[in-house]
Amino acid sequence: MPVPLVVEILPGQAAEGLLEVFEPGTYEGRTLQELVDVILARQDLSVEEREILEDILLQMERGVLLCGGRPIEGDPLDRARVEETDEGEKYYYVAVRALRPQEGGLSGSWEAAVRGQ
Repeated sequence: MPVPLVVEILPGQAAEGLLEVFEPGTYEGRTLQELVDVILARQDLSVEEREILEDILLQMERGVLLCGGRPIEGDPLDRARVEETDEGEKYYYVAVRALRPQEGGLSGSWEAAVRGQ
């Protein structure tokens, strides 16, 4: 029996992010990046969700979106874990983190030099 897919985008190390529930039939054949783009393009956000979106976009300015420490490419079900509601209904869950490099790290030119590029 097909189950919904919940994708949550979390800014930095935050505990809460923006999430979207994709019903069966709406996520099959789409990449995780495509689903993330759907979430980031939403216009019907509450005030709290808009603040979370701003945090996500701020992290993304010079950062990356990662899922399980890897870029968000490919089939979302490859990264999903099965969870269960309080009522016992199963669903897939994927957490995506928007992370930017920590301040005080090597600058791009120094990093290139260290890596021999």
